[in-house]
Amino acid sequence: MNTLTAVVLGATLAFAPTRGRAQAPLSAPAAAPVVLHLDALLARASEAGGPIEAARAELAAYQATYDRAYWAWVPSLKVESILAPLPERRLLEECAFQDATLGGGLLRVGPCPGARPADDERIDADTDIGILTRTKATLTLPLYTFGKLEAGRRAAEGGVDVGRATVEATRGQLGLLVKQAWFGALMASKALEIVEDGRSRLKSAKRQIEKALEEQSGRFTSNDLRKMVVQEADIESKYLELKQLESRALAGLRLAAGLPTEAAFALSDDDLPDVDMTENTLDGWLNVAAERRADVRLAEAGLRARQGQVDLATAEFFPDVALVAAFGYAKGTTAQDNPDPFANDQYNFLSWGFVVGAEWKLDFAARIGKLREAEAHLAKVRAQRDALRQKIQLEVSDELSIVHRYVGEVAARKQAMKASKAWMTSNAMNFGMGLATTDELLSSLVSSSTSRLNYLRALYELNLAVARLENAVGVPIKR
Repeated sequence: MNTLTAVVLGATLAFAPTRGRAQAPLSAPAAAPVVLHLDALLARASEAGGPIEAARAELAAYQATYDRAYWAWVPSLKVESILAPLPERRLLEECAFQDATLGGGLLRVGPCPGARPADDERIDADTDIGILTRTKATLTLPLYTFGKLEAGRRAAEGGVDVGRATVEATRGQLGLLVKQAWFGALMASKALEIVEDGRSRLKSAKRQIEKALEEQSGRFTSNDLRKMVVQEADIESKYLELKQLESRALAGLRLAAGLPTEAAFALSDDDLPDVDMTENTLDGWLNVAAERRADVRLAEAGLRARQGQVDLATAEFFPDVALVAAFGYAKGTTAQDNPDPFANDQYNFLSWGFVVGAEWKLDFAARIGKLREAEAHLAKVRAQRDALRQKIQLEVSDELSIVHRYVGEVAARKQAMKASKAWMTSNAMNFGMGLATTDELLSSLVSSSTSRLNYLRALYELNLAVARLENAVGVPIKR
């Protein structure tokens, strides 16, 4: 780049995606500003906010499913009870009568004299109305389920692991966003300082040219002044644009920190940190990622959960064996109690007992379909896990190469920054003594600002690359 316009444009592009700057707004109250720390922001992001709360709610749902599967062996108790009005119920007493029409001395059986069998069927003004209470209870204890309980528990355990890995993965993503905002804020602050320094130097040179023109020294022409005016207007426009981006970034940082709208704040750091990264090979980082990445654990947990569902669908082809205990009680206040112990009396009884029984659903067509569906889900999750492993290889390799690139670029940009600073200082002195032209001064000013911005941007990109690599391998990599 050979103009200050390009310098400012480079600064704008360098930190346009960032979210804040480390200082309070001009309208901040007189109270001391809140100092924000990166570690505190990372901790807050991992404990609060919509995404992390959603992940925790999902984990709670998985935990509830596991609890239900874990306690599936507990006996189930079913109780049915009614309370209803009951018209009087009489026993129909039968008597034997001699009946000459039958012949052979045979007896005829019929209602005893005085019995009113119709009373059991009809309610009239003389019918007594009582209360019927009836209770039945059944207690079922699973004895042998052919692995259904164990398979359900394994599937639920896998679901809990999925929920935990989801929470960790969400924390990692939120942490990466916080780091991007933090480094972007530091980069924005320094970029503004560089542009402000270039603007100050440009104004100083412009004043020298204006003074020389007023004195008619013949050293400068009106075209030299016009060049300065054009550059000054352009850099002023970009400076105002940077201030607007800074204001928006301040609002973003305030929101990330959970501060009130008018609260003043500052960042604990003033400069982008230098990177001292733990050395490791690509294979070494891949091994670390395979063990520590949250999404790897998420995929493995999902695989275990799906395998448990396949085992459960297989076990459902077999019966359930259980111990069943039953209790029954009924009392009707207006129903005569039958003295016959073998009679089926629905109004007065007390019964209890237990049996060992089996329930076997023979809808094999539906169960085969359920098994195939579970196997298909298992195959899908297994394929996703294999694809994730390939993705991790590409991602870690790519991020590591980016880190190495910016490590080298930071070193080169640092040397260029020192050289351009010496060049600009020399040209500024020569310009003041009349030994350098306006074009030479502008060229050195642009070069100095450009090299400083390029170094700042390379350092910013290096910090972001390291943050992405940390997210890709699942562990901190800075010493």
